[in-house]
Amino acid sequence: MTIIAKINKRNRYKKTSLLLAIVLLLFGLTTWIGINSMFRALDENNQEEYIVTIKPGASTASIAQTLAQENIIDNPNAFRIFSKIKGLDGKLKAGEYLLSPSMDLEEITKKLLKGQVVSYSFTIPEGYTLRQIAQVLIDKGYVDEDKFWEVVKNEPFPEFEFLEGLPNDEKRLEGYLFPDTYRITSGMTEQQIVAMMLKRFQEVYNQLPENQSGLNFRDTIILASIVELESKVDRDRPLIASVFLNRLGINMLLQADATLQYAFPERKSRVLYSDLELDSPYNSYKYTGLPPGPIGSPGKAALEAVHQPADTDYLYFVARKDGSGEHVFGRTLAEHNKNRRELGY
Repeated sequence: MTIIAKINKRNRYKKTSLLLAIVLLLFGLTTWIGINSMFRALDENNQEEYIVTIKPGASTASIAQTLAQENIIDNPNAFRIFSKIKGLDGKLKAGEYLLSPSMDLEEITKKLLKGQVVSYSFTIPEGYTLRQIAQVLIDKGYVDEDKFWEVVKNEPFPEFEFLEGLPNDEKRLEGYLFPDTYRITSGMTEQQIVAMMLKRFQEVYNQLPENQSGLNFRDTIILASIVELESKVDRDRPLIASVFLNRLGINMLLQADATLQYAFPERKSRVLYSDLELDSPYNSYKYTGLPPGPIGSPGKAALEAVHQPADTDYLYFVARKDGSGEHVFGRTLAEHNKNRRELGY
């Protein structure tokens, strides 16, 4: 009887242990399901994305409230718990983020941890002047007009040695904000945007072939800006550069419409004969040599053309009227006039 009692007692213990294990398993499973449901997406079927701004210095609790207010999550406490578990407190970065209610907390916090903020793009075409560049940035709301021009005139930018000695005026950075497509993030200052464009100019210029023009750095940029605006196709650029260099070599007027256009408050559809008498150092029909500064932002092809001009004795060129953007070149005035007649001028 004693043996039977002991067996029964052992069986009851086993049953109790098994029941307890089952209860604990069910409790753990229920807890796991509950926790995971807290951390899941607000609406997996809503794929729409929204821009959400996380302010600098925002706490985890503040970020959670912002996400809830923007209908990205529904439970701020769950976000705080998840961040605590993952050790993310104080590590989530400020900025503008593209977030969706279909994202779970793992996806949301990963973006905020890596600082994967929204970026915006703008494009500056070759030949744009500082005023045109400013207008692009102002129209897009990326810069404040007054602050932009204050940076242009007075920001020292000591990291860019090529700016040393330039007068502190609105033309100081003309020709040095490189024409390209840029991506910026919300909150970038005018100084940061301008510095980014100056850095791009420096990168491109440092990769150019050897400068065989005989010009110093400043004059190279000035001539490249003229070549940029006087030519439309890359294969003409070294030829046009050679024309201007040949003219400079014999102290001949450059007679470039582009320099005269720069002297006008607004660009004209065409230059008139009466305009040729304008008294301006940018009037290359009136004054020999290069103008006092660049007349726009030269692209890589124009810079390369001045660094490596064609070896010619051309002194003239005239645009074709066939829409190709190409030019016909001449050595003498007589040849130039003949080219003009043949082209229908």
